[in-house]
Amino acid sequence: MKRERQKRSASPSQRIKMHILGSAGDVSGSLFYFEYSPPEGKVIRFLLEVGLHQEHEEINRQKRLPKGVDAKDINFVIISHAHIDHSGWLPALVKDGFRGSVYTHPATKDLLDFLLLDSGRLQENAADRVNRFIARRQKKAQASGKKSRRIPMSVPLYTPEDVPLCFPLFKSINYNQLYNIADGIQLRFTEAGHILGAAVVTLTIGKGDEAKTVCFTGNVGRAAPPMLKPLVPVKHADYVITESTYGNKLHQKRDRLSTLAEYINNAYARAKQKDRATGCGVIVIPAFAVDRVPTVLHDVQTLAAQGRIPNLATFLDSRMAIAGAAVYRKYPALFQDDVRQQLEKGLDPFAPARYLECVKPEQTNALYENQSEPIIIVGSSGMAAGGKILRHLEKRLTQKNSTVIFVGYQGTGALGYDLVNKKPKQVRVHGRVLPVRATIEYMSDYSGHADYEEIIDWLRHFENKPRKTFLVHGDGGALEAFKGHIEKALGWSVVVPQRRQCFEL
Repeated sequence: MKRERQKRSASPSQRIKMHILGSAGDVSGSLFYFEYSPPEGKVIRFLLEVGLHQEHEEINRQKRLPKGVDAKDINFVIISHAHIDHSGWLPALVKDGFRGSVYTHPATKDLLDFLLLDSGRLQENAADRVNRFIARRQKKAQASGKKSRRIPMSVPLYTPEDVPLCFPLFKSINYNQLYNIADGIQLRFTEAGHILGAAVVTLTIGKGDEAKTVCFTGNVGRAAPPMLKPLVPVKHADYVITESTYGNKLHQKRDRLSTLAEYINNAYARAKQKDRATGCGVIVIPAFAVDRVPTVLHDVQTLAAQGRIPNLATFLDSRMAIAGAAVYRKYPALFQDDVRQQLEKGLDPFAPARYLECVKPEQTNALYENQSEPIIIVGSSGMAAGGKILRHLEKRLTQKNSTVIFVGYQGTGALGYDLVNKKPKQVRVHGRVLPVRATIEYMSDYSGHADYEEIIDWLRHFENKPRKTFLVHGDGGALEAFKGHIEKALGWSVVVPQRRQCFEL
C-alpha cells in the first residue's frame, strides 16, 4: 500500500494526448486532435488543422474524430494556413455541431472566405455527378426490364450554404505575439513562408514545470521565398511535428527568374510564327490560384520591366485567382521589401504593364479566338484538373506554335501530370481526344515547400533536442527518407506515426 501511494504521488497531475487523424503516410487531410486534462477543471479538446482529404475522399465521410468525441465536444480549432487540405473540413465540422473558436491569421481568414465557398460548390457538383450516374443506371435497368438494387442518392459533405456558419467563429492570430486561448494553453504564430498568412504554430500546454511545448510546422516554404517573408526560426519545443513533402528530394539550384525568362523567350519565338488557320501562338501558364498566380504575375512584371522578356499582353482568367490576388494586395507588411514598397506606393506588384483580369464572359471568350500577337494566359487549376484553364488547353494544345508552362506540383491522374511526365501524343479534354502539338515545359522552381535540407537547416535553430519529432504530410518514401536524414544530421528521436495513432505527451 505504501509503495502504491508513492507511485501515485510521483505521477503527473496533468495529461496531454495527441491523436494523429490525418496526413499520416500521405499529403492530404491534415487533422490532429489534442486532449488536455489539467490537474483541476474541465478537459480541453481541440483540433490542430481541419483538412479535407483530397486523394481518398471517402475518408471525409468517415468518423474522423476519436471514439466518443463529437464535433460539439471540440473547444476550439487552430488552422495554420488556407489550403483546403488543411482547412476544408471545417464546414463539415460546423455542420455537425462545432461552435468553438477558430484561430488563424487574418490573411488566412480572408482567403478562406472564398476558398471554402468554392470547396462547397465542388462538393455539391461531385454529388450531382454521382446522382446523375445513379439515375442513368436505374433508367437503363428499368428500360431493360431488369430489377436494379436501389442505390441511395449522394449527399454533399457540405454546400456553399453551410459555409457562412463558419465565419463568425474566426478569431485573428497575428505573427510573433503570444495569445492565451484557454486556461493553461498559449498560442504563437510565426511566419512559415509558404503562402500568405501561413504560420508555424507553437503551443504551450499546461502550467509551471509540467507545461509542454509543441511546435507544428504546417507547410513551410523555401529558404528564400519569391515574395513573402521567409520562415522564422523557433528556438524551443518539447515536441515537433513537421511536414515531409520533400523529405526525399532536393530542389534544383538555379535562378527562377532566369529560367522563366528562358522559357518565355523560347515560347515567344515559336508564337511569332503565325499559322494561317490559327494565328499566333499563346503561352498558357496553369497555376494554383492562391500564391502561385500572384508570384508568376510578379515575375512576369519584373522580367518585362528589366527588358529580359517582351512586354506581352497578359491575361488572368480565373475567378479564384483574381479573388486571391485581391487578398494579397491587402497585406503589404507580409511581403519582402520590394513588393511591400510597391504596395505602399499604391502600385500593383501583380499586374504586368499590359494586364487584364477576365471578369466578364466576353473577355474570356476573346481569348479562345485566333490571336494576332503572342499573349500570356494565366489561370487555374495548376494541375489542369479543372477550371477555365482546361478550355484554353483544349484550344492551344493542338497548336505547334503554342507553349504550356506548368509551375507547380502535378498530382497523379491530373492532365498536367500526364503532359509533364508521360509526354503523350494525344490527350482527352472535355471528352475530346486532342493531338498534343504544343511545347510542354515544367518548372519546379516555384515550389512552396522546403526540401529536406532546408527544413533540417531550420530545425538546427532549436537550442535543445525535442523529446520526439513526428513526421507527417509526406508519402511513405519521403517520410522514411526524411527520418533517416534528421537522425543522421541532428541525432534526434524521430517517429513516423500511423493514422489514428495516439501519443501521450
